[in-house]
Amino acid sequence: MFYDTVIFDAAGTLVGRDSPDFFEEFFVVAAGELGTEVTLNQVKAALSKSMEEPRFRLREGRMSTPEQTRRYFLDLYAHVLNGAGVEGDLAQGLQAYYDRFQDGRYLDVYSDVRPTLEALKTGGMRLGVLSNWSEHLALVLERLDLDRYFSFLVVSAEVGCEKPDEEIFRLALDRAETPIDRILYIGDYPEEDILPAERIGLDALLIDRYDKYGRYRLPTINTLTDVPGLIGLS
Repeated sequence: MFYDTVIFDAAGTLVGRDSPDFFEEFFVVAAGELGTEVTLNQVKAALSKSMEEPRFRLREGRMSTPEQTRRYFLDLYAHVLNGAGVEGDLAQGLQAYYDRFQDGRYLDVYSDVRPTLEALKTGGMRLGVLSNWSEHLALVLERLDLDRYFSFLVVSAEVGCEKPDEEIFRLALDRAETPIDRILYIGDYPEEDILPAERIGLDALLIDRYDKYGRYRLPTINTLTDVPGLIGLS
């Protein structure tokens, strides 16, 4: 297939940490910022238990406004860290951590991102981002020197809906200003990225750097640097 526009998810696709447990590692970082230590295994156990609660398993109402996004993550971090053995009221420290997170200082750009974006941009592709994120994503991309690649952003906290809601994908299609059959979407999470995209007829590609999701049998790559060749750019 040949495309005119490529849309990327952000967390775990463009930015994160070079680890199959990047999400869990942020809880370890947060504990360190609070002046204490937890292990990755403690976080995994506590997070697994926390996700048994309906309030943390929500598929909507987590990141559809700035207020929701802050509340959801502060609540989740406090619950997980308490479950991992960090005692006391963590609210003030986590507020400060959340604010620092929003400027991108804890995030790394995956090594396959810049060469891929450069090749796509040079090849004439229109590029966008579709992400469940706070209202600060544009600032994060600017800090990480990624903003110059993208023509448009669709950010859940700014548009009032979030993945896997099909509505946010339709908003991205509108911003792309490209026929749907000429758009490729790339994300790292089957349930919130690839499956809802496919439901509305959008071609989607799973980036699975650590071979976590083979059971889904989805169109998959292990590195973003495969993308230019797959879509017909040399």
